[in-house]
Amino acid sequence: MQRADAQFGLLHRGTEKLMEMRTFIQSLPYFDRFDYVANVFQEHAYCLAVEALSAMSNSYDLSLNYVRTLFDELSRILNHLLTLSATSLDLSSMGPIFWAFEERERIMEFFERVTGARMHTAIYKPFEFDWTAFPKSLFLDLAKFLMRCSRSLSGAFLGLLNNRILKSRLASVGMISPSKSNNYSISGIIARGAGLRKDLRLKRGNFYGAY
Repeated sequence: MQRADAQFGLLHRGTEKLMEMRTFIQSLPYFDRFDYVANVFQEHAYCLAVEALSAMSNSYDLSLNYVRTLFDELSRILNHLLTLSATSLDLSSMGPIFWAFEERERIMEFFERVTGARMHTAIYKPFEFDWTAFPKSLFLDLAKFLMRCSRSLSGAFLGLLNNRILKSRLASVGMISPSKSNNYSISGIIARGAGLRKDLRLKRGNFYGAY
């Protein structure tokens, strides 16, 4: 395989019709079902759309951007751990999936501490965040997790970087150029992977967010 041609489709579960009879807040949990691995990405996009359409769009608390981005990045780590470990398993390397799912469990515990749910969190809401459910010790525990996680995952995945089978299957597959990213209006992780500083979450009204 030398290239990937992305095809965009819809989930055939009638969500659009269900949302026609519900308020913005009542419709929010449907977006958790669009992506079982990174549901908060779907929530975030929905909240940004609602906020942009609202008359209250000028009275926006920037701290929402940062706390949402925090949980987005935790969810992104969940995605990568699943993808890398499952790909390794498909290529006959069994060890990484045990390490990866142990770290995934710890990340899901952070979501559970804040929302009470592990998968369908409904953690974001337009214009607000439930700070009462945000434990003060969460940031300290996150810092400890990141230090421990980096050590354990380096042991699980660093050996794969020079694996001949893995590189022959995955190297240079699905690469997207910066020009194609702009032409397709791609944002998020894929755009940043193509070399564009494009982050819709960090700077409202401007595609380019600061790192």
